[in-house]
Amino acid sequence: MKAFAGKSSLRRAAPAHITARDTLRRHLHEARHDLKWLAGVWGCQAFSVWRTFQRTGRHLQPHHVELAITALELDEFDANEIRLIAAREAGWKIDPQYLIDTQPTRKETQ
Repeated sequence: MKAFAGKSSLRRAAPAHITARDTLRRHLHEARHDLKWLAGVWGCQAFSVWRTFQRTGRHLQPHHVELAITALELDEFDANEIRLIAAREAGWKIDPQYLIDTQPTRKETQ
């Protein structure tokens, strides 16, 4: 039997229909926080946070995403996943094939 490699072995790419709000909700749930907790982080009322998460036609603002990432103390993998999803929702044309590849190329290994 293989030993359990931890949380990173369970990570897969999120389906296309998962939004940045859904991803933030999941991380809030994992940290045992609710949406009201973000009110203190964002410096607004709890109702404003709730209203921001209920709006489907608008994307999350970059400062909201960054403040949530910082407050939840997410690792780079999770933080970049949220940033990428939020940027796509905002209309940025980001093609994942042009992102930095962490696999060594043939020249680097020789």
